[in-house]
Amino acid sequence: MDVSIRLARPREAAIVYRILMEAYAPYRGKVVPPLKVFESTPASIAVDIRTRRHAHALAFVGPTPVGTVRCTPGRNGHGQKRWTLSRLAVLPDYRGEGIGAMLMRWMEDRARQCGVVELRGEVRTALPFLVRFYQCLGYQVLGYRSKPGYARYLTIIGKRLR
Repeated sequence: MDVSIRLARPREAAIVYRILMEAYAPYRGKVVPPLKVFESTPASIAVDIRTRRHAHALAFVGPTPVGTVRCTPGRNGHGQKRWTLSRLAVLPDYRGEGIGAMLMRWMEDRARQCGVVELRGEVRTALPFLVRFYQCLGYQVLGYRSKPGYARYLTIIGKRLR
């Protein structure tokens, strides 16, 4: 399978949105608290890309966009560059082909090139298969996040880059 990955452009925000909505559809109304991805709009994604608040990578099989992942730049407690990766999504018809792992590795390579020392992410604790997916890519469970009424609803994952 010929997969290419690159950063999305603001005019491709609707493509990112479509992939996210289709990939996350099975979790709508089933995961609590509700996933914030469902608050996204094509316009909000375009603003994020344009202002560089978030970067979105797109994976293509041939000319067809099939996956995405979001990156939010930041810094750790020591002032070093740390990126938070989120909203990894692959269209259902393309799952099981390694595209999610390719997106993550592509973003890791970019992070290294940019001098990033650590990647972080948040995974719904109620979806343990996703925690295992990230562990297979070398991420470690660092802790959990809670909020009123939702104890340990997020699993915090991280990976040091060398």
